[in-house]
Amino acid sequence: MSRPLVICDCDEVLLHFVGPFADYLAAEHGLTLGLDTFALTGNIRRGDGTAVDATEFMPLLDGFFDTHMATQTPAPGAAAALASLAERCDIVILTNVDDRHNPVRTAELARHGMPYRVVCNSGPKGAPVAALMAEYGATAGAFVDDLPPHHGSVKRAAPGVFRLHMVAEPRLRGLIPAAVDADRRIDDWPTALPVLEAALGVTQ
Repeated sequence: MSRPLVICDCDEVLLHFVGPFADYLAAEHGLTLGLDTFALTGNIRRGDGTAVDATEFMPLLDGFFDTHMATQTPAPGAAAALASLAERCDIVILTNVDDRHNPVRTAELARHGMPYRVVCNSGPKGAPVAALMAEYGATAGAFVDDLPPHHGSVKRAAPGVFRLHMVAEPRLRGLIPAAVDADRRIDDWPTALPVLEAALGVTQ
């Protein structure tokens, strides 16, 4: 009999991103990251206040993932919650980073007590969530992500999967709009754990 499947995003769900990324921009490029809006593009600025062009954003992001993933710290309670779920569920980390970052991302998550399979993706997450549900033969599933569009994508491609909207970074919670296609919004792992257990039918 198949086990329930938990498919979880990484950045701002399991590992903090904005703080380490801002530190990287300042230390390596002399840039600042503002948090006036959620969008990263347009909020990265030079010392004279001018915004970095959108075409420069991806090289900066890739540079962070190439050299500074080790500076990311875990969201409080994430490792403990996933460890509890892993006793009764399969866990997959579905992250929108380039495939070349998979080994380091896998190692960093394991270093923080989250030794799970990492699947890299680009774009909407609905299709890969549906594919993972089929691969594992799971009849119950949960999806955890901070970005509202991904919840809409999963709702369309895998409507039976429980969708939990989580923004683990306090500085972003007021900037990210509600995910209307999510089943719940919970921003911390200790509170989310029993909700996920109930949704997956694995309540202790």
